[in-house]
Amino acid sequence: MIVTERFIFVHMHKTGGQTINKVIAKCISDNQVIGYHYPHSLRPQKYRHLPIVGFARNPWDWYVSWYAFNRRPKTRNALFAVCSDGGKASFKTTVTNLVNLGDDSNSSQWYRDSLISILPTSLRGNRGVGLTKDCITNFNDNDTAYCSWLFQRMLGVADEQQAHIGKFENLSDDFIKILNHLGVKQASRIEHALSRTQRINSSSHSHYSHYYDDELRDLIARKDSYLIDRFDYSFDSERVASKVIKIPSTNTIDGSFRKLNDDTQHFLPLRGDYDIKPLLSALHRVPAEKWTQSDRENQYKVHSQTQSLLLIHDDDMRHRDPTYHRLYEHFSNELSPLLDMISSFYGNDGYFIRILFAKLSAGRTIMPHIDFTFSLLHCHRIHVPIVTNNEVFIYVGGEPRNMKIGEVCEINNATVHSVANNGEEPRTHLIIDWAPNSVLHAMDERSSSASPAIRH
Repeated sequence: MIVTERFIFVHMHKTGGQTINKVIAKCISDNQVIGYHYPHSLRPQKYRHLPIVGFARNPWDWYVSWYAFNRRPKTRNALFAVCSDGGKASFKTTVTNLVNLGDDSNSSQWYRDSLISILPTSLRGNRGVGLTKDCITNFNDNDTAYCSWLFQRMLGVADEQQAHIGKFENLSDDFIKILNHLGVKQASRIEHALSRTQRINSSSHSHYSHYYDDELRDLIARKDSYLIDRFDYSFDSERVASKVIKIPSTNTIDGSFRKLNDDTQHFLPLRGDYDIKPLLSALHRVPAEKWTQSDRENQYKVHSQTQSLLLIHDDDMRHRDPTYHRLYEHFSNELSPLLDMISSFYGNDGYFIRILFAKLSAGRTIMPHIDFTFSLLHCHRIHVPIVTNNEVFIYVGGEPRNMKIGEVCEINNATVHSVANNGEEPRTHLIIDWAPNSVLHAMDERSSSASPAIRH
């Protein structure tokens, strides 16, 4: 949100707002930034007499742009991570989940609950998706799709005479018409600046009609009817692009990495009968005070109810030259067969960037969260139960699993996951992150000259 002497600009997501923000900041010296993706309801009281300026966008086009933007490498958005099941879902599934986010189905309720668990309580200082827990808590509407709900939240519907809404499709012309109507003296300067400004944060995709089947097209026609009717939008299926741009199916750095080897489930079993007794014996020989020496539970709030033994770990979550702690040598012989098996399963061309034991006491939980750092998103996260009970459940993408002793299983930590130990005994898992060389090399072009990490 930007306040000027003559108007307030409210930035509706994926409607050219970054471009408009830039030219306003350049051409209107008395502009004041109030907040990032702030809705009209958060405009300060002393500016409430000012007209609101914003933009709408054809909903079919909006969803494609939103999806393509969030598929870009290194772009991570909590809303996208949840609705795409950690990036694993297709365009149709992801957009369907988003369109239906407000309805009363069990799946939509789970997606909302997941978002509520991970979104912030305030927009202050928030440069992310621009939503809070309360936003999603109050989004309960079987008839309204996300895009229309978001537009109403950002720009309001109660006093449409105070709102001056242009169309994204005519961004420059409509903005200048609105400014001239409002008597903004810098309109000609802004018009000149817009003619020389490239669109910011645009995403690469073909005409939106290439990405829809009839079912998804009709779902949006029905549930986004508010925007479609108000701005006279329609689904343009006649326009033919000279070249169809395929939206990447992953937003990893080189487009090739797939968690769970592209399996559609949230858990990928590597083995179900691994003998963990040697590891358990070595674990029993570790002095109890070692469990209190890790700072992991203090550094990461979501792990505040756990204790850890760090074998390979770095606080900066690096993807190069991981630090081998002294405890690694204590377990090296017992770990070796397991690490060889894991490495062989994924093709051997990679290495282990994290290994640790994590203990969760009886009656404690690890709250729902999503992992966002590069190395956590570009690794295979493997869990091996060492000590557990029948009342321990790990939830991934809303799917619960009571992992048994002897299971070696990858989980999709790119989507919402949590743990609940409802039993009367502690739970200890060995957690192992294995990363392929190809992805890490793509991230760091200097990898060929870097010191080699220990590989298995």
